[in-house]
Amino acid sequence: MIVRIILFAVAFHMAFSAVRVTASLDTLAHGYGATTVGLMVSLLALLPTFAAMPFGRLIDRVGPRKPLLAAGALLALGTALPAVFPTANYGLVPLAFGCAFTGLGMSAAMMVAQQLIGFVSNATNRTANFAWLSMGQAASGLATPVISGMLIDAVSHRAAFGFSLAAAAAGLVIALLSVGRFPASWGRPPRLKGSSGREGAFSLFGDTRVRHVLIVSAVVSMAWDLEIFMFPVYGHAVGLSATEIGWMIGSFFAATFAVRFLIPFLSKRVSEWTFLFGVLAIGAASYAVFPLFTTLGPLLVCAFTLGLGLGASQPNVMSLLQTESPPGRVGEALGIRTMLTNLCHTVLPTALGALASAVGAAAIFFAMAALMAGTAGFTKFRCGKNPEREGK
Repeated sequence: MIVRIILFAVAFHMAFSAVRVTASLDTLAHGYGATTVGLMVSLLALLPTFAAMPFGRLIDRVGPRKPLLAAGALLALGTALPAVFPTANYGLVPLAFGCAFTGLGMSAAMMVAQQLIGFVSNATNRTANFAWLSMGQAASGLATPVISGMLIDAVSHRAAFGFSLAAAAAGLVIALLSVGRFPASWGRPPRLKGSSGREGAFSLFGDTRVRHVLIVSAVVSMAWDLEIFMFPVYGHAVGLSATEIGWMIGSFFAATFAVRFLIPFLSKRVSEWTFLFGVLAIGAASYAVFPLFTTLGPLLVCAFTLGLGLGASQPNVMSLLQTESPPGRVGEALGIRTMLTNLCHTVLPTALGALASAVGAAAIFFAMAALMAGTAGFTKFRCGKNPEREGK
């Protein structure tokens, strides 16, 4: 079952990644600036920001089957719009709607995949299984920007969007063929409304352990957003081609793949919080030196080093959410994390686009380095000292 989950998740991730990269370059190629690019990238996260928590509770209540198929259909619709209605002929409106539906479908599909992984795992292999899932996404992140960049340079932006549609269709077919093997429910009674005095939408923030995981997850998400948005913008500004930008992004994901390959083996010796401290420290150092370079070679090294750090984040965050969340509320916790992540995805690209135009990329990179360094200290001295949590 793990293999089937990873297969549909990787196919959907390829579709999403192709849209994310191609939308940025397509917008730039048609004469729009960094602020418009930020708006397009923000649309990938706009609908998930509002839908994540209700969808997480829906998954808790009805199980994974119907939500997975609905998510795949949304993702296929989103990738189809810019492929069928290219920007050169129809402007940015189809691309904007395509980004919005693609982001919603991808977010929903990954919430199902993550809860499925947690459901079929146990305490001894949970982090490892999340690492295998994340490794599949890293492989997608490595290959997809390179493929998209080559298709853009050799054929057109429309061809790259066509590739994203094919990947979404493949993921939907895998989901359709596999859904009967997935559990119809989570095998536990649903949480009764009003059964606790802390049933509000954000009541899980009252749990200190869950709150700490969500804080660190939000900062890491901001670091990912900076890479996703600023790599194409910064690469374009220093004169890199679409293929070279694709290789720079691919170098980042090559490192995430490499580090996630090691996590199943290292997780037996290194706790989740120790991993997350390393994630933040390496990310801070990488962002501090990134804007000092303008040629491809050093930028590839910086991107790879950043990927080594950030690549270890998701498996450990997901494992901690599974173990720290109250029984019957894992989907809700995933929904809160997804909401926070997509809130960052929605707000940050547009804000970063405006800031990049106003103050330049270097200041943004340095600010992120400082934020990650401060959060690393919080993780080390506030979270990592708890023996009960450190031992989980």
